[in-house]
Amino acid sequence: MNWFPKQSAWDEMEAARLKRKEMISSFQSQSQALVAGFQAAANIQIQGIGELAAQSAQSRLQAELDARRKELEERYAKFDKLF
Repeated sequence: MNWFPKQSAWDEMEAARLKRKEMISSFQSQSQALVAGFQAAANIQIQGIGELAAQSAQSRLQAELDARRKELEERYAKFDKLF
């Protein structure tokens, strides 16, 4: 009971070509999304490392500032005793 005519070989090849084209397009868009995700993750990681380095430098500078302030206060206390 072949009520519907079979597709010609050309039509089958054309349908397969269109299906491959859609699959390739889908794969490329998924690959681009994956690459964008990895780039975003790398940028976030770099930014986080930069923030940690900045906080560490700020802590070191603050400790140095506190030490120098304490040293100057001790020197000032010595001068205050002279007068």
